[in-house]
Amino acid sequence: MLDCGAISMQADKPYPFVSLPPFPAIALQVLKLIDRDRVGMNELTELIRADPAFSSELLVMANSPLFAIRAEVKSVRHAAVVLGLQRVKALALTVGLKAYLVDAVNIPVLRGFWRHSVACALLAEEFARLSLMETEFPYVAGLLHDIGRLALAIIHPQQYSDLVRSADENPFDVQKRERELFGIDHCQAGEWLVKSWKLPKDFEDIAAEHHAELEPLGSDIAGLVRWSCLMADTLGFAAIRPPRVHTFEYLVQYLAERERRMLDPAPDQVALRIATKINSLELAEWHGTSAA
Repeated sequence: MLDCGAISMQADKPYPFVSLPPFPAIALQVLKLIDRDRVGMNELTELIRADPAFSSELLVMANSPLFAIRAEVKSVRHAAVVLGLQRVKALALTVGLKAYLVDAVNIPVLRGFWRHSVACALLAEEFARLSLMETEFPYVAGLLHDIGRLALAIIHPQQYSDLVRSADENPFDVQKRERELFGIDHCQAGEWLVKSWKLPKDFEDIAAEHHAELEPLGSDIAGLVRWSCLMADTLGFAAIRPPRVHTFEYLVQYLAERERRMLDPAPDQVALRIATKINSLELAEWHGTSAA
C-alpha cells in the first residue's frame, strides 16, 4: 500500500501529475458506475451521448472486427443493445484510455505499455468467463492496473524509454529503479492516480499491489489481475522485460482443476488469440475515423 513520502505529502500538491493529459470526464463517470449493482440503459447511454466525440470513438470501436456485428452500430443505445451494458462500459474505459494516450501513443515505449494493459484485460476477462465470474470488472481492472507506469512514461518519456532499453539488456528490479529516478514507483503512482480520480477502492488495491506474491486463484479480482499480468508477460506482451518470465505451465498450476481443463493448453494459440483481439482494437482506436 501507499507509504512513499514523495506522495503522502502531496494531498494538495499532486506530485508531477499536473502535467498529465486529463483522463476523460465521461470515462471517469462510467468507471464510477462500475461498482453499482444496477445501472440502467438510459443512464449509461445518456451519459456517453453527452460527449459527441467520445460517443463517436466508442461507435468506431463497436464496429471493429473484434465484435463482427453484421449490421452497422449507429448509436450508443444500439451498441448497448447488441453488445450489452457491461461491454459498453468496458469499451467506454478503453476509449478513455486511448484518449488519455492519444498525444503520446507514437512513443514506442507507450505503445508497448498499452498492449500489455489490453492483454492483461483480455486475459482477466477470459479467465473470469471460465470461472463463471462477471467479466466487466476484471477487464476494466486489467486495463487500469498499470496506469501508474503509463503516467510515469508520459511525464518522463526519454528517461522511461532509457529505463526500458536498459532492462532489455540486463533485467533488474524496475520498481526500485523507478523510485531512484522519479521518487515513486509505478504501483504507488497508480494508487495515487486512482485515489485522485476518486474511483472505487478496489482499483486502488489493484494498481498498488499487482506485483504482489501470486497465490492460487479464487474469486479475488486483485489476484486474477496479478495472474493475468504475469501471463501477459509470458505470452510476449510484457510492458518491460522482467528479471524472470514464468512459464505457461507454471502459471497454469495456480488455476483450479476445472479452469485448467477448460483453458487452451497451447500457449501459442492463446497468444495468437489475444494478439488478434489487440490488433482489432488498435485498428479501430488508432486508425479508425469517427462515426457520425
